[in-house]
Amino acid sequence: MIHLNTPRVKLLFLASFIFINTLTAQYTIPSKMRWWYEDRFGMFIHFGSYSGFGHGEWVLFNEKWTKEQYQTKITSNFKPDNFNAKQIVDLAKAAGMKYIVITAKHHEGFAMWKTNATTFKDYTGEKIFDLYHYLGFQRDLLKELKDECDKQGLKFGLYYSIMDWNHASQIADTGNYYSTVQSFAAKKQYIEEMKIQLNEIISLYHPAVLWFDGDWCKNVNPPTLKNWWNKQDAVDLYNYVIGLDPNIIVNERVKRDLGLGDFTCPEQKIPTAPLPRQWETCQTINGSWGYDSRDSAYKPVSGLIKELVQIVSRDGNYLLNIGPKGDGSLTECTTNSLRGIGNWMNLYSESIYGATRSPFSKEPTWGYFTKKEGKLFIHVIQWPANGILEIPMIENKIIRCYELSDKSSTYTFTKKGKDSICIKIPRSSAPDQSCSVIVIETEGMPTSKK
Repeated sequence: MIHLNTPRVKLLFLASFIFINTLTAQYTIPSKMRWWYEDRFGMFIHFGSYSGFGHGEWVLFNEKWTKEQYQTKITSNFKPDNFNAKQIVDLAKAAGMKYIVITAKHHEGFAMWKTNATTFKDYTGEKIFDLYHYLGFQRDLLKELKDECDKQGLKFGLYYSIMDWNHASQIADTGNYYSTVQSFAAKKQYIEEMKIQLNEIISLYHPAVLWFDGDWCKNVNPPTLKNWWNKQDAVDLYNYVIGLDPNIIVNERVKRDLGLGDFTCPEQKIPTAPLPRQWETCQTINGSWGYDSRDSAYKPVSGLIKELVQIVSRDGNYLLNIGPKGDGSLTECTTNSLRGIGNWMNLYSESIYGATRSPFSKEPTWGYFTKKEGKLFIHVIQWPANGILEIPMIENKIIRCYELSDKSSTYTFTKKGKDSICIKIPRSSAPDQSCSVIVIETEGMPTSKK
């Protein structure tokens, strides 16, 4: 994950395909991705030894720690004793999230499981750099979270950084926000060991999603020591992972912007329109990925709800990140924010799960649209004071119109020529201050020429 205080650095599909109605999606959906495409909303978790220091996950790079300093002053003090998988999954479920992706290894190189890949050592070369060997931590936190996800019906995914600032093969490169390999022989050995680790986490935890990162050096052929990871490496890595488990969903960051992987993942931004293939925006709940004790700028719940609605209206998924503290506990603001989203989802999740992009080519200034078979969902962010909500004409026969949080309600509507529909709504305040949802029930999938 790229740190927010640094500049942004700029298919193989072996599974069978099935078609979803072209009115529902503008692209084909691989069968293995059906659940992901319908679930829409997930939790991202950045948690590693950096969490204990509380300066974010890029602290080694940004504050220019040596490997020795980082390991002795930061990693050695990491004690995630209060990590509570049930609490995290309970909270994700309460927020309406359907899947969780947690960091197994971030750029710091510290493995959050007991790895037997022997070259992932500390700076002395004596201890394997992971929770078990380096810290003597006996619990398997990833398995605890995986088991709790299975118990509560959430899908489980893992994040893995291709770049590794700690590994002997590489050094952090402050010139390009990446790493430089010591030699091509070192690169070859590192990739072999990386595959061992990937085999381990796939065999141990059976992730539904494998979320790669740390891939953003330039794509050059032949590679250089500075730009050592290229498309050929990425294709090989994707094939290796799919060879281990063809049902794993892999993001594009095996090597981004080259059409690889199974979905595109814009970071900290929302595309202005649907993309040519499946996509997922990853976003922070405040301004940080890993826990930063200095960051209290949590985004308002209403803003997070708006982002979720906006993303689904453009046919994307929303992966919202939390950063547990070093002991594994969650901040009060994190808990409050997720419960706030959950309060909205308890009323309106029908307009999110299994819903797809707006049937209209343009978005109104006051909100967004989603749809599914037999229903058009009108997400009203700004409730009109004049009691009239005007939307573009749809081609379907309309059965009835109501507010989703009160299905017994009835809103009358009239057609305004051939171009629009006017819905009469209460002039009083909106049913929900963040986003109210009006439903038009239709015969068939809502469609429009507008």
